Amino acid sequence: MNRDTREIVKLYDILGDEKHARALRGPMNACAMLCEDFCVAPPGFVVEDKYAFELFEVQSAYLEKGLVRLPMRETNLSDFAEKKRLEYSFARNRYSGLFDDARMTLLSSHGAALIQRKVQIGPAIVNGFLTGIDTRLQAWNGIRQNAPSDVIENMRAVPAKLADDGKALTWSIIEPNLVESASPFHQQMRDALQYTYFQEYCREFKAIVLTDIPHMPVEFYLPAERSVYSMRRFRRFLEPMSADRLLLEASADTIMRFRRDAGFIELMDAYCGFAKIFQKDTDLQYHLSRAIKKTGFEWSRIPERFSPAISDPSDFEIIEIASACGELAAALTMEHALPRRGSDEPRKPQNTTTASKGRQLTIAIFVALEEELNVLIKHFGLERSAGSPAASGKIGDVGTDVLCPRAMGRVAAAVEVTRYLSNHPAPDLLFCIGLAGGFEEAGIEQGAVICAETVVDLANRKVTDDENGAAISKFRRRDFDCTRAVYEVAKSKEFDHDAWALHSAAEFGWQKGRAPSLWEGKIASADEVVASDDHRKKMVDSVDKLFGIEMEAGGVCAAAAAFKVPVSVLRVVSDMADPSKADDKWRTTGMKTLAELLKRLPLDRVIAVAKQ
Repeated sequence: MNRDTREIVKLYDILGDEKHARALRGPMNACAMLCEDFCVAPPGFVVEDKYAFELFEVQSAYLEKGLVRLPMRETNLSDFAEKKRLEYSFARNRYSGLFDDARMTLLSSHGAALIQRKVQIGPAIVNGFLTGIDTRLQAWNGIRQNAPSDVIENMRAVPAKLADDGKALTWSIIEPNLVESASPFHQQMRDALQYTYFQEYCREFKAIVLTDIPHMPVEFYLPAERSVYSMRRFRRFLEPMSADRLLLEASADTIMRFRRDAGFIELMDAYCGFAKIFQKDTDLQYHLSRAIKKTGFEWSRIPERFSPAISDPSDFEIIEIASACGELAAALTMEHALPRRGSDEPRKPQNTTTASKGRQLTIAIFVALEEELNVLIKHFGLERSAGSPAASGKIGDVGTDVLCPRAMGRVAAAVEVTRYLSNHPAPDLLFCIGLAGGFEEAGIEQGAVICAETVVDLANRKVTDDENGAAISKFRRRDFDCTRAVYEVAKSKEFDHDAWALHSAAEFGWQKGRAPSLWEGKIASADEVVASDDHRKKMVDSVDKLFGIEMEAGGVCAAAAAFKVPVSVLRVVSDMADPSKADDKWRTTGMKTLAELLKRLPLDRVIAVAKQ
């Protein structure tokens, strides 16, 4: 995609500014989505041409995060600029971008993008032109078979002479020094120059090129895997999902946010395996369309919901789409036996059988935030994972998966739980644990553990006008019944409540004279952090005997209900849902107290009660 390549295929002649810019953006995004570690862009390419520079300026998140790397032999960009300006001084007008300090400053502001390269490109080009004609490399076939000896000898000598004179070895500088009789072979020589240049980068960084880019039918005999790393094939894969414009025209920030989600990475992995199996575009789209019909996400609505030219998707929308990607990846993986990341075989379902029949009981625990996940991993010695579930292991003899979207809110919770239950055997019991804001009207205090008998979802409201025409809103509640198993077992002789309370108070930083307690009742769920006395009172007035509010249980319960999985909601009061919102201390203390409760509960008995 450098300037010389785009000149070879006449891109400057056939496309206007807007289309030229789009012709670069799509392939760049495709590479960013498909690459395993990073993409390579020689820094000279970025600054020498206005279209490339403007693209990298707009998509600077790739440079900022190091997903696109700029290889150079020099130790800093100042030395790089000085060297390039000397080499290109004979063609300053053509390569004016190399002499633009503002462009160099942009590159230097992204230190994560800079990477050292070992290969010396100039000597490699000199050697390529000198000896390439004597090899069996395809790049030199046409010249070797058809060019007369005087053309070949002249071609061998020109790059070496230019290098001795300190000039850059680009086609615009090489061509005027070739003999006139070489004219019929200019295109082949130019292609051979592109091969020699890019091959060095491919060799050092073990890179391959993206093929089948619109308007650019050649890849100069460079390493490629056309069935997978093809712009045409990748677009064909995205089209049945209606996600081609969303992703190929997206901002770099959007792509980076997608790459942080395991569901999106799983879909990219699935595409690579899937494309190798179905090497005809029609087969690729046919089998993908069948898999899409098995998922619950409304893929067809993506174009009307999102327009990359107007705004980026929100964090919640990224989570929603990435979760759907994970669900689709799971469907493709299971149906076509695709390999999964970290394994040569598709993931096999785990046993989720009951202890009474010699089989293992399983639970899943949902937490919203990384800090809550970290407490559980440390407390139970769980193994962290980059995908979903976020951690796995055992609590006692009970198999345990921890789900964590690393985001607050009912939507993120519902998406994470739905994705997990779609791709894994249903657990015997699903716990939703974490923090809550307590309501002082209920007489509850910080540190109290709420065992929710009912989750009252208050996220939806009906807005009407009063008699004076002023807008008023009323909560439209939706209740979810939760299992009472934890509270029943914790209040029975099978659980030592006092030992748990005393241990937690002594070990987890409780204030002197205070200890945790268990409360059973109703808790509200809404997509808002409540720090308002007035709003809290409206909620209390809407629901009798409401202990507090949290932000995820409504989504967890809705998703679990679709799969008929029982849910236990446990929330520790970390603040009083008032303007002071002082919850820092109770976050860690409360989560450790909840973890200790789970550790001491006879989980086999809790599961048995929940199933009754």
